[in-house]
Amino acid sequence: MDQRTEFQNRINRVADLNRDRTQQVGLSKTLRTQRSERINSVMERQDAWDKKHTRHGDADPKTTKSWPHMFSVVLAISIGGISAIAARFTLFQSSRYMGVDLSPSIGLTLDIFLAIAIGFWVRELVSLSAFRQIGAQFLGIFLALMTMHNVVHQLPDSFARLLSPEWVEHVKQSTQPGTLQFREAEPRI
Repeated sequence: MDQRTEFQNRINRVADLNRDRTQQVGLSKTLRTQRSERINSVMERQDAWDKKHTRHGDADPKTTKSWPHMFSVVLAISIGGISAIAARFTLFQSSRYMGVDLSPSIGLTLDIFLAIAIGFWVRELVSLSAFRQIGAQFLGIFLALMTMHNVVHQLPDSFARLLSPEWVEHVKQSTQPGTLQFREAEPRI
């Protein structure tokens, strides 16, 4: 009986808290609706920032090309490139450690997914919260994945110091300079 009265007392305490408040009416907030609300609030903040930082005489704030905006695009492309380099190196080290030899298609797919994950992590570290720069970040990832081996062929000593001599040798043996790398194809540029 003591447990039942204790439970009833707790119910009464909770009911007392809700007597002064209005009843919640409407749909419950699911994860999807909460995510949509967060994305809408990010877009509204970005629009408010764009309107506040327009140049004198601009009619449409969407067409404004200011230095901070251009810098954020360059930063997003750079973050994409750096994350692609980190993804390539991480995948090389992990596949070498496990003794697995990946096909070019699977390796490229894993490189892309790992680079996207690293890129979003780095975006959070530098607080690059502009929702519109995600496309620039993807562009940086794909440019780095397709052309990075050319830079390795040009600057092997720098990459050997930065990453590892084994990785540089692997890149030099598996790719040709002056090409674009995409899956098994390497068209000349």
